[in-house]
Amino acid sequence: MPSTARRFVDAFLRGDAPSAAALLAPDATFHSPVRDYAGAERIANVWQAVAGIVAEAQTVSVHERDRETIAFFIGAVKDRPVDGVLRTLTDEDNRLSDVMLMIRPWAALKAGIVDLKI
Repeated sequence: MPSTARRFVDAFLRGDAPSAAALLAPDATFHSPVRDYAGAERIANVWQAVAGIVAEAQTVSVHERDRETIAFFIGAVKDRPVDGVLRTLTDEDNRLSDVMLMIRPWAALKAGIVDLKI
């Protein structure tokens, strides 16, 4: 059975915001390319707004150690190629306590989020 973090990576990259958010600890933190968000409810709202922004996302590699998982991925934002990294930390209760998302290049990401209200 895949780890909590691996299930999160899979859900997040396929744009399934509710399934990804269900794996968060109540006091989780999300570090986006734009700003940080605190609390599972707030993070879930942000993810719902941006779900699917990265189209055709594919995991390139996943590295897991102790409570840390780092996943590298590729995809497209408005037909512009992007690559990114998802880093997660899991707490003692096997919930995601910290998630960091990095996507590059910035110009492609900016084009994808310009109209979002988050």
